[in-house]
Amino acid sequence: MRIGIIGAGAVGGFMAGHLARAGTDVAVLARGPHLAAMREKGITVETRGETWTSRVTASDRAADLGTVDVIVVTAKGPALPAIAEAIQPMLGADTPVVCAMNGIPWWYEYKRDGGSGGPIERLDPGAAIWNGIGPQRAIGCMIDCPATVVEPGSVRHVGPRPGIFTLGEPDNSESARVTAIAKVIEDAAMGAPVTTAIRRAIWAKLLINASRSPLGVLTGSTERGLAENPETLAVTLAIMREAQAVAASHGIEVSIDEAGQSDPSKRSLHRSSMLQDWDLGRPMEIDGIVRIIQDYGRAAGIATPVLDTVSAMLGEKARAAGV
Repeated sequence: MRIGIIGAGAVGGFMAGHLARAGTDVAVLARGPHLAAMREKGITVETRGETWTSRVTASDRAADLGTVDVIVVTAKGPALPAIAEAIQPMLGADTPVVCAMNGIPWWYEYKRDGGSGGPIERLDPGAAIWNGIGPQRAIGCMIDCPATVVEPGSVRHVGPRPGIFTLGEPDNSESARVTAIAKVIEDAAMGAPVTTAIRRAIWAKLLINASRSPLGVLTGSTERGLAENPETLAVTLAIMREAQAVAASHGIEVSIDEAGQSDPSKRSLHRSSMLQDWDLGRPMEIDGIVRIIQDYGRAAGIATPVLDTVSAMLGEKARAAGV
Protein backbone atom coordinates (compact mmCIF):
# COMPACT_ATOMS: atom_id res chain seq x y z
CA MET A 1 0.00 0.00 0.00
CA ARG A 2 1.37 3.41 -1.00
CA ILE A 3 0.37 6.10 1.50
CA GLY A 4 0.49 9.85 1.00
CA ILE A 5 0.92 12.06 4.07
CA ILE A 6 -0.29 15.64 3.70
CA GLY A 7 0.92 18.03 6.37
CA ALA A 8 3.96 16.27 7.81
CA GLY A 9 4.25 18.37 10.95
CA ALA A 10 4.20 16.81 14.41
CA VAL A 11 1.49 14.19 13.87
CA GLY A 12 2.09 13.68 10.15
CA GLY A 13 5.83 13.36 10.69
CA PHE A 14 5.26 10.87 13.50
CA MET A 15 3.05 8.74 11.25
CA ALA A 16 5.31 9.02 8.21
CA GLY A 17 8.36 8.02 10.24
CA HIS A 18 6.64 4.95 11.65
CA LEU A 19 5.22 3.83 8.32
CA ALA A 20 8.53 4.25 6.50
CA ARG A 21 10.42 2.34 9.19
CA ALA A 22 7.96 -0.55 8.72
CA GLY A 23 8.69 -0.64 4.99
CA THR A 24 5.59 1.16 3.73
CA ASP A 25 6.00 3.27 0.62
CA VAL A 26 5.38 6.79 1.97
CA ALA A 27 4.97 9.94 -0.14
CA VAL A 28 5.02 13.17 1.87
CA LEU A 29 3.67 16.49 0.64
CA ALA A 30 5.47 19.20 2.60
CA ARG A 31 7.17 22.54 2.18
CA GLY A 32 9.78 24.90 3.58
CA PRO A 33 12.55 23.90 6.02
CA HIS A 34 10.71 20.71 7.01
CA LEU A 35 10.73 19.53 3.40
CA ALA A 36 14.39 20.46 2.95
CA ALA A 37 15.37 18.51 6.07
CA MET A 38 13.40 15.42 5.03
CA ARG A 39 14.99 15.45 1.60
CA GLU A 40 18.47 15.80 3.06
CA LYS A 41 18.38 13.40 5.98
CA GLY A 42 14.94 11.81 6.25
CA ILE A 43 12.53 12.20 9.14
CA THR A 44 13.59 11.55 12.74
CA VAL A 45 11.08 10.29 15.31
CA GLU A 46 11.65 10.30 19.06
CA THR A 47 9.10 8.29 21.02
CA ARG A 48 9.02 6.44 24.34
CA GLY A 49 12.77 6.04 24.69
CA GLU A 50 13.45 5.29 21.02
CA THR A 51 14.88 7.51 18.29
CA TRP A 52 15.27 6.62 14.64
CA THR A 53 15.46 8.21 11.21
CA SER A 54 13.51 6.98 8.18
CA ARG A 55 13.79 7.95 4.54
CA VAL A 56 10.62 9.10 2.77
CA THR A 57 9.80 10.44 -0.68
CA ALA A 58 8.99 14.12 -0.20
CA SER A 59 8.04 17.04 -2.42
CA ASP A 60 6.10 20.29 -2.37
CA ARG A 61 4.38 19.29 -5.62
CA ALA A 62 1.74 16.56 -5.59
CA ALA A 63 2.45 15.84 -9.25
CA ASP A 64 5.98 14.75 -8.30
CA LEU A 65 4.55 12.19 -5.87
CA GLY A 66 1.90 10.73 -8.15
CA THR A 67 -1.14 8.62 -7.36
CA VAL A 68 -1.30 6.86 -3.98
CA ASP A 69 -3.55 4.18 -2.52
CA VAL A 70 -4.46 6.17 0.60
CA ILE A 71 -4.05 9.81 1.59
CA VAL A 72 -3.75 10.81 5.25
CA VAL A 73 -4.32 14.52 5.84
CA THR A 74 -2.87 15.72 9.15
CA ALA A 75 -2.93 19.43 8.28
CA LYS A 76 -5.07 21.84 10.31
CA GLY A 77 -8.56 22.95 9.27
CA PRO A 78 -7.64 26.40 7.88
CA ALA A 79 -5.31 24.79 5.33
CA LEU A 80 -7.77 22.25 3.97
CA PRO A 81 -9.41 24.21 1.11
CA ALA A 82 -6.01 24.79 -0.51
CA ILE A 83 -4.99 21.20 0.17
CA ALA A 84 -8.13 19.86 -1.53
CA GLU A 85 -6.97 21.51 -4.73
CA ALA A 86 -3.27 20.69 -4.33
CA ILE A 87 -3.65 16.92 -3.84
CA GLN A 88 -5.61 16.22 -7.02
CA PRO A 89 -2.62 14.55 -8.78
CA MET A 90 -2.37 12.08 -5.88
CA LEU A 91 -5.99 10.94 -6.08
CA GLY A 92 -6.84 7.77 -7.96
CA ALA A 93 -10.40 6.82 -8.84
CA ASP A 94 -10.99 5.23 -5.41
CA THR A 95 -8.28 6.73 -3.21
CA PRO A 96 -9.72 7.21 0.30
CA VAL A 97 -8.74 10.28 2.31
CA VAL A 98 -8.19 9.79 6.04
CA CYS A 99 -8.95 13.06 7.81
CA ALA A 100 -6.72 12.96 10.90
CA MET A 101 -7.57 16.18 12.68
CA ASN A 102 -8.99 17.68 15.85
CA GLY A 103 -12.47 19.14 16.01
CA ILE A 104 -15.54 18.60 13.86
CA PRO A 105 -14.40 17.51 10.37
CA TRP A 106 -15.60 18.96 7.09
CA TRP A 107 -17.40 15.71 6.17
CA TYR A 108 -19.34 15.50 9.47
CA GLU A 109 -22.84 15.94 8.00
CA TYR A 110 -22.27 13.31 5.30
CA LYS A 111 -24.57 10.36 6.04
CA ARG A 112 -25.25 11.61 9.59
CA ASP A 113 -28.64 10.54 10.92
CA GLY A 114 -30.69 13.69 11.25
CA GLY A 115 -28.00 15.80 9.60
CA SER A 116 -28.09 18.07 6.58
CA GLY A 117 -26.13 15.65 4.40
CA GLY A 118 -24.13 18.51 2.93
CA PRO A 119 -21.09 20.73 3.57
CA ILE A 120 -20.71 22.99 6.62
CA GLU A 121 -20.07 26.57 5.54
CA ARG A 122 -18.09 27.49 8.65
CA LEU A 123 -15.65 24.62 8.13
CA ASP A 124 -15.71 24.46 4.34
CA PRO A 125 -16.42 27.88 2.79
CA GLY A 126 -17.92 27.51 -0.66
CA ALA A 127 -17.74 23.70 -0.30
CA ALA A 128 -14.17 23.75 -1.62
CA ILE A 129 -13.16 20.62 0.30
CA TRP A 130 -16.47 18.82 -0.26
CA ASN A 131 -16.26 19.34 -4.00
CA GLY A 132 -12.48 18.97 -4.29
CA ILE A 133 -12.07 15.73 -2.35
CA GLY A 134 -15.59 14.33 -2.21
CA PRO A 135 -17.23 13.07 1.00
CA GLN A 136 -17.39 9.52 -0.38
CA ARG A 137 -13.59 9.37 -0.03
CA ALA A 138 -13.57 10.52 3.60
CA ILE A 139 -12.56 8.30 6.49
CA GLY A 140 -12.78 9.76 9.96
CA CYS A 141 -9.80 9.66 12.29
CA MET A 142 -9.61 10.66 15.94
CA ILE A 143 -6.02 11.42 16.98
CA ASP A 144 -4.44 10.56 20.33
CA CYS A 145 -0.84 11.43 19.58
CA PRO A 146 0.66 14.35 21.54
CA ALA A 147 3.71 15.38 19.57
CA THR A 148 5.82 18.40 18.69
CA VAL A 149 8.24 19.39 15.94
CA VAL A 150 11.64 19.67 17.65
CA GLU A 151 13.33 21.06 14.55
CA PRO A 152 12.79 20.67 10.79
CA GLY A 153 12.73 16.97 9.97
CA SER A 154 12.49 15.88 13.62
CA VAL A 155 9.40 15.15 15.74
CA ARG A 156 9.01 14.14 19.37
CA HIS A 157 6.10 12.12 20.73
CA VAL A 158 5.48 12.86 24.40
CA GLY A 159 2.70 10.42 25.31
CA PRO A 160 3.12 7.30 27.46
CA ARG A 161 1.28 5.14 24.92
CA PRO A 162 1.88 4.55 21.20
CA GLY A 163 0.26 7.10 18.92
CA ILE A 164 -3.36 6.03 18.41
CA PHE A 165 -5.46 6.81 15.33
CA THR A 166 -9.07 5.67 15.72
CA LEU A 167 -10.63 5.11 12.30
CA GLY A 168 -14.25 5.02 11.20
CA GLU A 169 -16.53 5.39 8.19
CA PRO A 170 -18.97 8.32 8.06
CA ASP A 171 -21.84 5.82 7.66
CA ASN A 172 -20.57 3.78 10.68
CA SER A 173 -20.04 0.66 8.58
CA GLU A 174 -17.16 -1.79 8.96
CA SER A 175 -15.62 -1.40 5.54
CA ALA A 176 -12.83 -3.35 3.93
CA ARG A 177 -10.90 -0.16 3.18
CA VAL A 178 -10.85 0.95 6.80
CA THR A 179 -9.79 -2.50 7.96
CA ALA A 180 -6.94 -2.57 5.45
CA ILE A 181 -5.68 0.90 6.43
CA ALA A 182 -5.84 0.03 10.12
CA LYS A 183 -3.70 -3.05 9.57
CA VAL A 184 -0.97 -1.06 7.83
CA ILE A 185 -0.92 1.48 10.67
CA GLU A 186 -0.83 -1.20 13.36
CA ASP A 187 1.90 -3.12 11.52
CA ALA A 188 3.96 0.07 11.87
CA ALA A 189 3.71 -0.05 15.71
CA MET A 190 0.90 2.49 16.06
CA GLY A 191 -2.63 1.98 17.31
CA ALA A 192 -5.52 2.00 14.84
CA PRO A 193 -8.75 0.77 16.43
CA VAL A 194 -11.74 0.71 14.07
CA THR A 195 -15.02 2.08 15.39
CA THR A 196 -18.57 1.99 14.09
CA ALA A 197 -19.29 5.22 15.99
CA ILE A 198 -16.65 7.64 14.70
CA ARG A 199 -18.66 10.74 15.59
CA ARG A 200 -18.80 9.68 19.21
CA ALA A 201 -15.01 9.30 19.21
CA ILE A 202 -14.70 12.75 17.65
CA TRP A 203 -16.95 14.36 20.28
CA ALA A 204 -15.15 12.59 23.14
CA LYS A 205 -11.88 14.18 21.99
CA LEU A 206 -13.60 17.48 21.20
CA LEU A 207 -14.78 17.90 24.79
CA ILE A 208 -11.13 17.88 25.81
CA ASN A 209 -9.87 20.08 22.97
CA ALA A 210 -12.64 22.66 23.32
CA SER A 211 -12.10 23.02 27.06
CA ARG A 212 -8.31 22.93 27.34
CA SER A 213 -6.99 24.33 24.06
CA PRO A 214 -8.63 27.80 24.15
CA LEU A 215 -7.77 28.22 27.83
CA GLY A 216 -4.20 27.17 27.08
CA VAL A 217 -3.90 29.96 24.50
CA LEU A 218 -5.55 32.53 26.77
CA THR A 219 -3.42 31.67 29.81
CA GLY A 220 -0.26 30.17 28.32
CA SER A 221 -0.71 27.24 30.69
CA THR A 222 -0.26 23.52 30.13
CA GLU A 223 -3.07 21.01 30.70
CA ARG A 224 -1.64 20.24 34.13
CA GLY A 225 -1.49 23.91 35.02
CA LEU A 226 -5.16 24.37 34.11
CA ALA A 227 -6.08 21.47 36.41
CA GLU A 228 -3.95 22.76 39.29
CA ASN A 229 -5.77 26.11 39.37
CA PRO A 230 -9.29 25.65 40.85
CA GLU A 231 -10.65 28.59 38.84
CA THR A 232 -9.40 27.44 35.44
CA LEU A 233 -10.42 23.89 36.33
CA ALA A 234 -13.98 25.11 36.95
CA VAL A 235 -14.04 26.82 33.55
CA THR A 236 -12.63 23.70 31.90
CA LEU A 237 -15.34 21.47 33.36
CA ALA A 238 -18.09 23.97 32.53
CA ILE A 239 -17.08 24.00 28.86
CA MET A 240 -16.97 20.21 28.81
CA ARG A 241 -20.51 20.04 30.17
CA GLU A 242 -21.77 22.51 27.57
CA ALA A 243 -20.15 20.56 24.74
CA GLN A 244 -21.54 17.33 26.21
CA ALA A 245 -25.06 18.75 25.99
CA VAL A 246 -24.54 19.78 22.36
CA ALA A 247 -23.26 16.29 21.49
CA ALA A 248 -26.38 14.82 23.11
CA SER A 249 -28.51 16.89 20.74
CA HIS A 250 -26.94 14.81 17.94
CA GLY A 251 -27.83 11.60 19.75
CA ILE A 252 -24.26 11.14 20.99
CA GLU A 253 -23.71 10.40 24.67
CA VAL A 254 -20.23 11.25 25.94
CA SER A 255 -19.28 10.78 29.59
CA ILE A 256 -17.02 13.13 31.55
CA ASP A 257 -14.61 11.75 34.13
CA GLU A 258 -14.66 14.82 36.35
CA ALA A 259 -12.47 13.23 39.01
CA GLY A 260 -9.85 12.33 36.42
CA GLN A 261 -10.05 15.73 34.76
CA SER A 262 -9.56 17.37 38.16
CA ASP A 263 -6.44 15.39 39.08
CA PRO A 264 -3.32 17.34 37.99
CA SER A 265 -1.19 14.19 38.22
CA LYS A 266 -3.22 12.74 35.34
CA ARG A 267 -2.82 15.82 33.18
CA SER A 268 0.02 16.41 30.75
CA LEU A 269 2.68 19.10 30.57
CA HIS A 270 2.18 18.99 26.79
CA ARG A 271 1.30 22.27 25.08
CA SER A 272 -1.84 21.67 23.02
CA SER A 273 -1.71 21.88 19.22
CA MET A 274 -3.71 25.12 19.35
CA LEU A 275 -1.21 26.60 21.80
CA GLN A 276 1.66 25.45 19.58
CA ASP A 277 -0.02 27.21 16.64
CA TRP A 278 -0.31 30.38 18.73
CA ASP A 279 3.34 30.13 19.73
CA LEU A 280 4.31 29.96 16.05
CA GLY A 281 1.93 32.69 14.88
CA ARG A 282 -0.12 30.27 12.77
CA PRO A 283 -3.91 30.28 12.23
CA MET A 284 -5.67 28.36 15.00
CA GLU A 285 -8.49 25.84 14.61
CA ILE A 286 -11.02 28.06 16.38
CA ASP A 287 -13.85 27.31 13.94
CA GLY A 288 -13.56 23.52 14.05
CA ILE A 289 -12.93 23.21 17.79
CA VAL A 290 -14.89 26.09 19.35
CA ARG A 291 -17.29 28.00 17.10
CA ILE A 292 -18.84 24.92 15.51
CA ILE A 293 -20.01 23.80 18.97
CA GLN A 294 -21.63 27.21 19.43
CA ASP A 295 -23.33 26.87 16.03
CA TYR A 296 -24.72 23.43 16.79
CA GLY A 297 -25.75 24.58 20.26
CA ARG A 298 -27.74 27.50 18.88
CA ALA A 299 -29.36 25.27 16.26
CA ALA A 300 -30.53 22.94 19.04
CA GLY A 301 -31.53 25.73 21.46
CA ILE A 302 -28.75 24.81 23.90
CA ALA A 303 -27.03 27.66 25.75
CA THR A 304 -23.21 27.66 25.87
CA PRO A 305 -22.46 30.79 27.93
CA VAL A 306 -19.02 29.80 29.20
CA LEU A 307 -17.83 28.66 25.78
CA ASP A 308 -19.29 31.84 24.25
CA THR A 309 -17.22 33.99 26.61
CA VAL A 310 -14.01 32.03 26.03
CA SER A 311 -14.63 32.02 22.28
CA ALA A 312 -15.04 35.81 22.22
CA MET A 313 -11.76 36.34 24.08
CA LEU A 314 -9.90 33.81 21.95
CA GLY A 315 -11.23 35.33 18.75
CA GLU A 316 -10.21 38.83 19.80
CA LYS A 317 -6.74 37.65 20.81
CA ALA A 318 -6.30 36.03 17.39
CA ARG A 319 -7.66 39.11 15.59
CA ALA A 320 -5.42 41.51 17.51
CA ALA A 321 -2.38 39.36 16.72
CA GLY A 322 -3.36 38.99 13.07
CA VAL A 323 -3.44 35.18 13.11
